[in-house]
Amino acid sequence: MVMQTMLRVLTVSLAFALTSYALPAAADEFEVTIHHVELQDPGLKAKVGDAISFVNHADISHNLYLTYEDGQVETLDTQPPRTTKRTVLKRAGHVVVRCWIHPIIRMEFDVAAK
Repeated sequence: MVMQTMLRVLTVSLAFALTSYALPAAADEFEVTIHHVELQDPGLKAKVGDAISFVNHADISHNLYLTYEDGQVETLDTQPPRTTKRTVLKRAGHVVVRCWIHPIIRMEFDVAAK
């Protein structure tokens, strides 16, 4: 009798734990295409943890970097033609994407908290 009661309590506890456990939201993947000296802005609705891939379809190299609202800079290093660079968004707030080589290239978007 005691064993059955303990088993019921354990079963109910386990069921409650499994149903109340929330899985983290899956991260989204975005792709931004570089055409010569222009970034195709796909209208990002990004959040912290999402990934962005920058695909260089230009015939020239680029060197993109992201500047977060708090001043933190993340550089993606030199990106030769027909290559892809990927980054995961680390902070919420306003982000500006620019190219060290071609300062005319610019894209802005906001990153929401998780």
